[in-house]
Amino acid sequence: MTLAAAEAFAPCVARKSALAQPADLQAPLRVRLFAGLDIVRLSAGGVQIDAAAGTLSTAHASQTLGSQIVELRASPLLDVSALTTTGSTIERRYPGTLFIQLQNGMLHVINRVDAETYVASVLASEVSPSWPAESLRAQAIAVRTYAAHARNLSTRDYDLNDDTTSQVYRGLDGITSSLVSAANDTSGQVLTAGGLPATIYYSSSCGGHTASSFEITGLPPPPYLLGVPDGDPSGRPYCASAPYFRWMNSVSAEAMSRIVNVPADRLDGVAITERWPDGRVKTITVSGAGATTTFEGRTFYSRALSVLGYKVIPSALFDVSRNTAGFDFIGHGVGHGVGMCQWGARGRADAGMQAAQILAAYFPSTVIARMQPL
Repeated sequence: MTLAAAEAFAPCVARKSALAQPADLQAPLRVRLFAGLDIVRLSAGGVQIDAAAGTLSTAHASQTLGSQIVELRASPLLDVSALTTTGSTIERRYPGTLFIQLQNGMLHVINRVDAETYVASVLASEVSPSWPAESLRAQAIAVRTYAAHARNLSTRDYDLNDDTTSQVYRGLDGITSSLVSAANDTSGQVLTAGGLPATIYYSSSCGGHTASSFEITGLPPPPYLLGVPDGDPSGRPYCASAPYFRWMNSVSAEAMSRIVNVPADRLDGVAITERWPDGRVKTITVSGAGATTTFEGRTFYSRALSVLGYKVIPSALFDVSRNTAGFDFIGHGVGHGVGMCQWGARGRADAGMQAAQILAAYFPSTVIARMQPL
């Protein structure tokens, strides 16, 4: 049976030869689903697609998938079940339209979704729906700006991934009325610089001072990403109520040896040798095995994240000292610290700031503009 014939018994399946690049910002966003995962089987809307067999099946028939793109339209949503190569099953609900294609033996899945639903969904992964309305609106504008900027730069058949390489998007799960309101209240609003969507970053808690984007990109920062102090008139950081505003952890010598690649019994010391103006570690020097090695602070932080997991050393804003069993770390904040501090935005909203004021504090010189629907 050909794919065209499948349309006779599965009207939600359509034949496509390519995913066209949207001509303007009025087209829905295109989000690549299950980014970073290998999907071998997907079921949605009464259709099952098997990558290993290369088939598309419904309750009535089965056919060879080939190189065609399958289109599944939500009405109003699609319950999706996806199976990974590791045997894990992911179940989510998606609005809009799914496009599925067999690529390199795996399923390549794209969700075409309207911008405001996308924004509300990302909010569900980034902030608590119970936070003050103005902080949710500020976050909604930041999320929409990130998406608009990504759309402008995209040269692929999708604009964004659904994981932390872009913004976390999990379909309709977790969306609440307060998040929908934040998206709708700011509909179409993006931060602009020079008339274009600005380059946007945000992280959980900056620890009292945001970072320059140069610290994570190595590129000259735009004037609105130089880093700013994030304290109220009394000097108290706006993110002081964040769970990890101040943190302390001990790391064993064995764990440290895996981070810096020096045998634990030959690891003599770890010392901060240079800091960025905002206080984050710029360079850190390790001595041991008859030599010294200097790491960039961001590299050390990334390696620690990989070895130790999340929130053992949750930011590069820290001090380190030796103890009898390893090393003590005392630090502030969570994440890279560039752009908007999410807990700081909450603190600013609690202090009576509007969304526009919050964004102006973190992205000085940018302008909020209303663009055509994404």
